[in-house]
Amino acid sequence: MRGDLQVIGLQGTFSVRVAASATRFEAGEPLHSLAALTTGTADVNTYVLAVADTPVIGTHKLGGIALKGALPFSTGTLVAQKVPLARPVAGIGKIRGRAETAASIDTESEILGILQDASLIDYNATGATDGGELYTLKEGDSGADTSGLEFVDGNRVKGTLDAVVDDRAYRHDVS
Repeated sequence: MRGDLQVIGLQGTFSVRVAASATRFEAGEPLHSLAALTTGTADVNTYVLAVADTPVIGTHKLGGIALKGALPFSTGTLVAQKVPLARPVAGIGKIRGRAETAASIDTESEILGILQDASLIDYNATGATDGGELYTLKEGDSGADTSGLEFVDGNRVKGTLDAVVDDRAYRHDVS
């Protein structure tokens, strides 16, 4: 849904390429790449709407948060395009979004309890009020150290959390 996530603080505008016929996206939604590096060559050169919890270090290469929606043909199919993304500076710029479960962060003590925890952007295919995608931040146990976000702050009144991006979430694992 439009405006689910935003980048706060230090960031750059980074344009990425989206292939024709990719899934439609709105401003405020995350894009990532699923490219794998083989002898230094990426097997995919485009970014897509995140349709899984993201960024998982070594699996999803975070592009950033879309600053504008996709450009479709009159038929509704996306055209190949370059899209500007807000990309937070790793470890400094923040991604702000609603908590997956607002009741889990409605006290200062609960927010304090999740600071420095690893997390992901949660993907819900039909959770938005318009029936589309809903992106929130997973305040519960993300289940792995490969989660590419770290909580640094929250606002119990607004039900929002701030997370910084681990720099490894911008590049796939190197073995």
